[in-house]
Amino acid sequence: MLGHMIQRLRRLFERRPSHHGIDPAQAMERYERGIGLFDAGKWSDAEREFTSAIMLSIPIAGMYHYRGSAFAEQGKQLEAVADYDAAVRLLPDYPDTYVDRGNSYHALGRNENALKDYSEAIRLRPNYAEPYANRAAVYAALGDDEASRRDANEATALGIDPVALEALLEEIVKVRRK
Repeated sequence: MLGHMIQRLRRLFERRPSHHGIDPAQAMERYERGIGLFDAGKWSDAEREFTSAIMLSIPIAGMYHYRGSAFAEQGKQLEAVADYDAAVRLLPDYPDTYVDRGNSYHALGRNENALKDYSEAIRLRPNYAEPYANRAAVYAALGDDEASRRDANEATALGIDPVALEALLEEIVKVRRK
């Protein structure tokens, strides 16, 4: 899927003239380099490449999404949310952005925002297991055990490892009870 998206971006950039500081070819190089660094776990280097790509390009959701993920991996959740916001504005029907922004909201303790994002991801892709599992975890943290169990059951029906999910939910409930 990622390779297909990069090919589409390349074709888009080939049709755009370079002017006003926009260098489509260089932006694409930076973006691809950023993806490689991200996949290698070099978050700050990836962040730097994505920032360069954004500065050299027209606004592209994937660049903001990836930079948001690089921020999130470094614990910079507010910066991550800002980039995920930009990605959502540019591509509002991409459920992965809602999941990732929901994760950042959850890390910030903004659980109502996280629930909304996980729910939107589910609305966009009803058979997407990850937002069900993540929403189950937030419901567990909030003490809504019935909603947590319902989402956990759906997540496992869609392929999430039930043992791992159950262990996570039990740990959340233990923390909540302290």
